Parts: sequence; C-alpha cells; structure tokens
Amino acid sequence: MNSDHLNYDQIASDYDQRYPSKQQWERGQALLKLARQLRANSILEVGSGTGFWLTLLSQVTPSVFGVDFSMGMLQQAKKRPAPLKLSRAAAIQLPYQNNAFELVFCVDAIHHFGDQRAFIAEAFRVLKPGGALVIIGHDPHSGDGNWYIYDYFDTVYETDLTRYPSSGAIKNWMRQEGFENIERQDVEHVLNVHLGEGVLNDPFIKHNATSQLALLSEERYLNGIEKIKTDLKTAQLNDKQIIFKSDFWVKMFTGYKPVPKG
Repeated sequence: MNSDHLNYDQIASDYDQRYPSKQQWERGQALLKLARQLRANSILEVGSGTGFWLTLLSQVTPSVFGVDFSMGMLQQAKKRPAPLKLSRAAAIQLPYQNNAFELVFCVDAIHHFGDQRAFIAEAFRVLKPGGALVIIGHDPHSGDGNWYIYDYFDTVYETDLTRYPSSGAIKNWMRQEGFENIERQDVEHVLNVHLGEGVLNDPFIKHNATSQLALLSEERYLNGIEKIKTDLKTAQLNDKQIIFKSDFWVKMFTGYKPVPKG
C-alpha cells in the first residue's frame, strides 16, 4: 500500500481497540477542562472517528457535533450512547454557518486532512468570537521521544514526517489565520513499556490499530513483526530481556478567535 491515504471504512469496526480502558487519557481531561472554562454550548470535533472523544465532551453540553469523511467511522460513532450530531464532510469544507461553535477540536487527526492550513481557516470561520480551536497530536519532527514502531517497521517514520505538520507549522498557521493567545503544551506523556514477548500483546502493534501500520502493505507489516520476533529469539538465546518502549509527548495547541473591540 504505502500511500499516505488510509481507507478508514476498512478498519472502523476494530478501531476502538486503541482505547484501552485502563488508560487515563490526559488529553481528554484537558479538553473537558477547556470546554468548561469556555462554558461551551456547542462543540465540534473534526475527524471525529468513532466518537470516543466527542462522547467525553457530551458531559459539558448536549450540542456536540462531529465531522468525519469515513462513513464506516460515522456508523461506529452512531452506536455511542451520547446524542452525537454527525455529518460526513471534509475538514476543509465544514457544513456549518459562521460563528457556530465555542470549541472546535481535533485529536490525532490533522495529519489526515488534505490541506491542514485550510482546516485551520475553516475552524476560525465556524468559531464564535472568544471561542477556541484545539489541535492535539503527536509531532514526529520534535525528536523528543521514541517509539519502537519506528524502529521495526520500514518507512513508517519517514511517512509520518511527510504526513504530520510540525509544531512550528501549526502555530504559524494559527497565527496567520487570525488566532491569538496561541499556546502549545505537552498534554499527555505516552509511556508504555513492553518486556520481551509482551510486546506482541500491545494493541497498537496490530495491523489495523494505527494509521502508521495500517498504511503498510501486508508484506511490510509482517516483515516488521518478523524483525521483532527475530530480536526476541536472539535475546532468549543470550538469556537477555528486550524492552520495547513507547515514550513521547502528545502536544496540544490552543488558539482563540479574537473578540471584536468596541
């Protein structure tokens, strides 16, 4: 496959395996805190997927809207108990009027939007003055962490560098589109350590659990798994234990739409 475009309809039914119940999800708590600070009456998630984060935000208001381009993901989201208001649309052409929301956000999604700056412009348009845009995700450009997936699966890291905007790019686009009081914070520390063969039980190592691996052809995915198994066998022969580590920070960018003066 090795394209940077993923058909989420094909993996929608298994997508929620990436959300283990034992995880605290600090990024979700940060979104909740901001939504309450804004006293948000209307919230929009762009790239809403299966509705995991949007359901969390429904604690703040019943007016929670989600946009996704994948019908498969939207069908999964419709199964949520929360009253989600869902639409199929592209991130760069949101089907809403100007000044409609107090909070617009996306989580682990901006790298899928065809024109990332155009999405930021659209978010500015649909936000009410004083409202906030939040972009949450991983920045492979930062060099401040490591992820064993990058070490074992060929082309994944290089592909991520082309898909993901850097932290600097996101802040610049926000500023250029009119946002103010732009902040970047490390919102969640992802630290998962797998000892030896335990790595094979990592939910993120399944072929369809993340876009990084789902983009790989079956052959390249299995080659990566084989590399892991080879290292495990070598370590066992030498009476050693391999540690497979995911250690990086998830970043949260927040910008506010100015309130007109006077």
